[in-house]
Amino acid sequence: MLMRREWRLNSSTPATGSLVERILAGRGLHDADRIDTFCRASLLDLHDPDLLPDLSIAVELLAEAIERQTGVVIHGDYDVDGLTATALLARFLRRLDVPVEPVIPDRMTDGYGLNDTGVSKVIASGYPLLITVDCGIASFDEIRELKSKGIRIIITDHHECLAGLPEADAIVNPKRSDSRYPFRELAGVGVVLKLVQALCRRLNLGELWLQSLELAALGTVADVVPLIDENRIIVKHGLERIAAGRQLGLAVLLESLGMSGRPINTQTLGYMVSPRINAAGRLGDAGIALELLLTDDPKRAVWAADQLSKLNQDRQEMEREIVAEATRAIEQEFDFTGTDLIIVAGENWHPGVIGIVAAKLAEQYCRPVIVLSGEEEVYRGSCRTWGDYDILSAIAAAADYTVTFGGHRKAAGLVVKKEDLADFRKKINAYAATTLDLENRTPILEADALVEPGELTMDNAMALQNLAPFGESNPQPLLICRRLVLQYLRPTGNGRHLKVGLTALGVDNSLDGIAFGFGDAGDLFAPGETVDLLFSLDINEWRGQKSVQLTIRDMKPSPVQDEFIDRPWVAESLYEEQADLKELMRRFQIPIETLRPSKEEYKVVYQFIRARYSDQALLADLSLLARRISSSYQIKLNGFRLARILTVFQEADLLKMQRLGRERIRLKLRPTHSRVRLEDSPTYQRLHSEEVLS
Repeated sequence: MLMRREWRLNSSTPATGSLVERILAGRGLHDADRIDTFCRASLLDLHDPDLLPDLSIAVELLAEAIERQTGVVIHGDYDVDGLTATALLARFLRRLDVPVEPVIPDRMTDGYGLNDTGVSKVIASGYPLLITVDCGIASFDEIRELKSKGIRIIITDHHECLAGLPEADAIVNPKRSDSRYPFRELAGVGVVLKLVQALCRRLNLGELWLQSLELAALGTVADVVPLIDENRIIVKHGLERIAAGRQLGLAVLLESLGMSGRPINTQTLGYMVSPRINAAGRLGDAGIALELLLTDDPKRAVWAADQLSKLNQDRQEMEREIVAEATRAIEQEFDFTGTDLIIVAGENWHPGVIGIVAAKLAEQYCRPVIVLSGEEEVYRGSCRTWGDYDILSAIAAAADYTVTFGGHRKAAGLVVKKEDLADFRKKINAYAATTLDLENRTPILEADALVEPGELTMDNAMALQNLAPFGESNPQPLLICRRLVLQYLRPTGNGRHLKVGLTALGVDNSLDGIAFGFGDAGDLFAPGETVDLLFSLDINEWRGQKSVQLTIRDMKPSPVQDEFIDRPWVAESLYEEQADLKELMRRFQIPIETLRPSKEEYKVVYQFIRARYSDQALLADLSLLARRISSSYQIKLNGFRLARILTVFQEADLLKMQRLGRERIRLKLRPTHSRVRLEDSPTYQRLHSEEVLS
C-alpha cells in the first residue's frame, strides 16, 4: 500500500442516463435489444451446436458407441478446464451405460496434452474410440500412431489451430479456419457441452445435457475465457445449479469451505474452488480432483475434498518458500535501475507452482519476470508480464537459446539448456532494452464511471447485479466517487482488511466500506479526512438484513487544489533539474520550512526505516511513505523533505537508494559500525547553507 495506482476512467462512458445504462454504453452496448439479450442470458440464446465443424460426424461416432455399448477413452488435461471437460463427458456417457476410461496426463512426467504415455494407455484399453477434450489439436504424431492401430478419434479442443490439422475422424474446434460457429471463445469444457447438447438432440434425450452445466461453468470460469455470449449463459445457469447443490463433488467441496447456503459467484469458483482442483494437477495427482467430479459416493467426495484442500495448502507453502528464495536472489543480484527483465533460477523448484510465483514477483516488482526451475541439464520456466509488455515476443527474440517455448503476450513457458542460460539472458535483455518502457510503472485501475454519492443506493447495487456473472471481458463495474469523508477506519480479519465508514455532503445516511488486503493502510488515513474512492457497489447481507457496501479497491486523499501537495513529483522534478530551493519557494508560494527537513525529521525517518526494514528492501512512493512516517511519529512530513533526507542518508553511506520513476524509490539500509556525520553530506550542506536562509 506504499505505491500509488493510477486510475483511468472509461472515456466512452456517457455522462447521462441511469448508472447501469451508462456502464453498458461505455462497454459498447447501446441497442435496447442487445442490452436485453445480455442481461437475460437465456439458454434459448445458445447457438446451434451443429454449426461447429465436424460436430455431426462426432455425434454419429458417439451415437454408434452408445447404441453398441462399446468403450470410449476420454483423454483430458490436468487443469480445471481439462478435468471438468473429462468429467462432464464421462458422467454423461456413464449415464447411458457406456464403458468409459478417462486418461489425464501427469504434469510432472508427461507434460501437457496427448503424449506417448497417453497413446500407450489408449491402445492398452482396447477401446475403439478416443475423444480428446481440451487438447489434441497439435498432437499430429500421436493421432497418426493411434489411427494406424485402427482407433477412431474425435478431437474436441478450443486452442488455436496450427497450419494443418491432425488426421482425426472429427475435429470439433470453434477456432478452425473453416468454422461457421458464431462464437470462437468457448473453453474446452464448453466445446464438450455443445457436443453433449447435440447428442441429446440426436438421441431424443431431451434436456439431459442441462445436468452438465455445473461442470461447464466451473471450467469456463477457471480457464479465464471471455464471459460474454455463450460463456456468459453457461456460467450464469451453471452457477444457479451449483448453488442448488446438484453436483455432489462441488457441493461437498463448497461445504468444506464454509460456503453452503451462501451466494456462489464467479469469485467463489475462481478463487476458492479452482485453486483446490488445480492443486492436484499442479502437484502431480490430478486423479483426486477427477474423482471428486465423478463420484456419486458422499464418503469418497468428502475424502477427495479433504485431500484437495491439503494439496492446496502444500501448494501454498511451496509458493511461499520459492517466493522467499527467489526474492532473496533478486534483492542480492538484480539492478533495478536498468531495463532488464527479472530472470531468477533455482534448482528443483516445483514446476507446478513457478507460474504462480512468477505472477507474484511481477506484481511485487512491477516488472516482467521469468522463473526457472533447474532439473538435470535444463531449466523449465514460467513467465509473467507486467503491464502491457509482450513477454512472448521477448522470448521469441531469444529463441536461438531455447529448447522450446510457447504461450501468449501475458504468460508463457519455456525450456532452456543450462549451458545456454547466460546467452539467453543476454539476448532477451538486449531486446528488453529497446522495448521495455519503465518510465511509468504505476499499476493501473480502470473504472467504468464517475458517480455522485447520491447514486450509491440499494436500487443501483441490485441493478448492477444483473450484469453478473463477472469475469474476463465482463469485469465487475468499478466506480469512482470523490470527496467522501472518513468517519472511522477499523482493522478486521486479523488485521488483514480495513472496514471504513463514510459520509458525503447531501447524503443523509452513512456508507460502509470494506477494503480487502488494506489492513496496513489504516495509518495512511485518519477520521475526518476527505478521500476519493475506487470501488465496486455491492450488497452485504448480515443476519437477514441487506445493506449497500462499497468494496474498496483503492483510496486516495482528495485533491486540495495545491500543486505541491496534489502532484508532488512536479516539485521533485524541478529540484532534480535546478537544486534551487528559492525557485521552489517562489513557484509554489511556500516557506523554506516546507522544503527543508528539521533535525528531528532526520532522526525519526532513520528510526522508522531501521525498525521496519533493517533486513529487507523497501519499495515505495515518496508521498505515501511520508504519510506513513508522519502517522507513526505524529509529525507532518512531506515527500519532498523525505526525498532530501534519504539523499543525505545515501551520501552518508547509511543506505542505498535507487530512483524508479518520478516518485518511486527502492532503498536498502547498509550496516553501520561507527558514528555518521550527516553534516558532511553535500546535500545537507546545500540545504542548510546561509544562501538558502537569506
